[in-house]
Amino acid sequence: MGPDGKVETLVDNYRGGRFNRPNDVICHSNGCLYFTDPDKRRPYQEREIPGPEGDDNLWDGARVYRLAPDGGLSVLAPCEYPNGLALSPDEGTLYVANTRSTQYIHAIRLDAAGNRVGRSIFADLSGTEPGIPDGLKVDSIGRVYCTGPGGIWVMAPDGKRVGVIKWPEQAVNFAFGGPDLRTLFCCAHTSVYTLRVKVPGNPHPWYQRRGR
Repeated sequence: MGPDGKVETLVDNYRGGRFNRPNDVICHSNGCLYFTDPDKRRPYQEREIPGPEGDDNLWDGARVYRLAPDGGLSVLAPCEYPNGLALSPDEGTLYVANTRSTQYIHAIRLDAAGNRVGRSIFADLSGTEPGIPDGLKVDSIGRVYCTGPGGIWVMAPDGKRVGVIKWPEQAVNFAFGGPDLRTLFCCAHTSVYTLRVKVPGNPHPWYQRRGR
């Protein structure tokens, strides 16, 4: 959306097939856009981008995509059910929350141009309490925050869980805000909660670049 309110479509298909149900999007300071496209809720026969033959109801064409500044679109990584996205402070790692069948966070290593150079499981968020990996953010010292069973999980840069922020009801999504980025706004099932934190959230890469 431009300053004049005009809405422009950047991309609406991959190799001629429409996306299934784009979920989250994030911008790298080099201009790349990353977005998730899960699709397990769409009947297999209706999908325009099916998974590989024989993989019905496994990957189902669910992917993380990279839209380059020149408009080129590529698959960054196939994922079971990609959801929330966040970049590390140095923008060398893209975190992807995986929801549904298995609950964990991918860590996708990026080169300077924003292409994938490696991939691993950053953290396992399995649990018995209500909650799934959905909202995902990073603070200014590189700790990863993600909704999960029991609340918002906080993990050190090495993937070790620091603790869980509990809320009166199930947390679904959240963001760092306020003038100092030290207010955590949490969207729950029926309410929005706020919590003051000691470490500010990681500023959007564009603001960091603009400030230099």
